[in-house]
Amino acid sequence: MVNKQSIKPANKDHDKTTGLYKIAAKIVKKVKSGSNYKSQLYQAQYPNKLLLNAVLMNVFKWEKVIDVLIEKSNILEKENNMDRELAYVLITELMWSKFGLKGSAKNIMAVKKYKSEFLKLMEENDLKNLTTSLPPKVWKPRFFRVNTLLTTLEDVLKKLSDLKFKKFKTPKTYAEFLELIKSDKFKGNCFVIDIHIKDLLVFNSKVKFYNLEDYNNGLLIVQDKASCLAAHLLNPEPDSTVLDMCAAPGMKTSHLAALMQNKGKLYAVDRCKERFNVLQNILEKYGVKNVETFNMDALTFPYYDDVKYILVDPSCSGSGIVDRVRNDPTLKNEHFKKRLKKLANVHAQLLNHALKSYPNLKRLVYSTCSTNPEENEAVVDEALSVNGKFKLLNCTKMLKGWTNKGAPGYDCSEMCLNAVSNVDCTNGFFIAVFVCRDFEEAEEEEDKKEVKKIEEEDEEEKIEEKYIIDSKKLKKTKANKNSLQSVNIKDNTNTPIKKSKNVKRRERRLKLEQAKGISNKTKKPKKVKTEEI
Repeated sequence: MVNKQSIKPANKDHDKTTGLYKIAAKIVKKVKSGSNYKSQLYQAQYPNKLLLNAVLMNVFKWEKVIDVLIEKSNILEKENNMDRELAYVLITELMWSKFGLKGSAKNIMAVKKYKSEFLKLMEENDLKNLTTSLPPKVWKPRFFRVNTLLTTLEDVLKKLSDLKFKKFKTPKTYAEFLELIKSDKFKGNCFVIDIHIKDLLVFNSKVKFYNLEDYNNGLLIVQDKASCLAAHLLNPEPDSTVLDMCAAPGMKTSHLAALMQNKGKLYAVDRCKERFNVLQNILEKYGVKNVETFNMDALTFPYYDDVKYILVDPSCSGSGIVDRVRNDPTLKNEHFKKRLKKLANVHAQLLNHALKSYPNLKRLVYSTCSTNPEENEAVVDEALSVNGKFKLLNCTKMLKGWTNKGAPGYDCSEMCLNAVSNVDCTNGFFIAVFVCRDFEEAEEEEDKKEVKKIEEEDEEEKIEEKYIIDSKKLKKTKANKNSLQSVNIKDNTNTPIKKSKNVKRRERRLKLEQAKGISNKTKKPKKVKTEEI
């Protein structure tokens, strides 16, 4: 006989404690021990990431105050050795959350009874100003990259026009562009095409992009401009072979595929299983067809000979991210210092491996969303010192009007690019562009020949266009001119017929064509790589 027991209804408050609060506590513990906050938040098994992020932001803001409250009140020992990180979360919700600490679970009720004691301790110890330093609030717009694998810029612009979005004309200079997007008139449903990346649209930060059909369908991709610059400066040719060594979650990989027009070969490698699964889903959603994905360490990736372009964008401290919860660079604890050193070593290992292992490598972009020179300029200097086959391109010259270079005090500083949040209205970002000296010199010589050839072809086109226009004019007045010429010939038998300038140009063009052995068909000028992109 089965014993039937009464089933108690689920306690929603208890569920909330074991759900949101306990997940937040686990993340706090991992971040304090040196784990990457962004990765932990991203991997958390909690659907509402915005709510989880808000809870954690408050915890890290008030952690110094909470340390004092826990020590002075002795709450952990009094409450049967309550988990310290859970206490952080519950005390934060009790004291500083807009909604307060909700629920009647045991841990929640235990913390609630300390509120008056906490308020007294804060007043006695003047704790209100003892908050952890958070990144200064920096305004930045909302960037949307047009997914040219699934749509066109023209189609997106038409749809935005139908939705009554106001389009500003892109200013001619970068300074004017920044002035526009920071101005009071750049509000509401308005946007402008970015001055550097023609498939990037810049909206006001408060635009309700979740309502845009093109966003939900993958035609518009939310991606910060600084992040877009990495693929933009790598600038791979459509039929080439490209390697993204640290590809997840896949935004830069999909951008590379768009630049390649879904042609050639694109290898996307990432060793983290969870992030790799996200990578595959994103690439499928965004219509990437020319990619092969590999869940493995990039240092053991076996495809060497055909790779010509490489993007090295490794996981970093993330100190440049504007909306970051924890301002790691201000922390002087040993955990952070050790983690920073470990990250820099991994970055150097990946970069050196890429520069040494691929015999046909033409160009490589090294980028991070970090503002720490240890992860940026120091890594680049070390790579250059042991890889004489490569040199740096001047990144700021490749972007019209960009002024922020690398951090001072390093050999590579003048050639690198930094995106500065309060200046460039993006996340903080670092980029260095390596080029193989042999390929670069050959390309320069080829570019000179191409430019000369294009100039000659342009001149031929101009001559032919003028000849066609003049021929039409001559045809209309042929009868009158023939009679007039016959009179002139009779009256001036010794005077030769004067040829028009257009006829002379036509004759010169024919001679030029005969000398070159080319056809009379007009050639389309080829695209030429220029220093400014």
